[in-house]
Amino acid sequence: MMSLNLDGDSERHLVAILTQENTTSSKLIERLLREYLESIQPKKNFLERLLSM
Repeated sequence: MMSLNLDGDSERHLVAILTQENTTSSKLIERLLREYLESIQPKKNFLERLLSM
């Protein structure tokens, strides 16, 4: 289990995002981490994408 200490503004932003996305903080963090990792990995070319299917 992970614990975060957020300032007031950040906590309000988090609550607003969770409400808008209708999700939990755990699911939101999982999604953000997955998206971030995908964004920093080198892009695969067509052949690499084809072979990874």
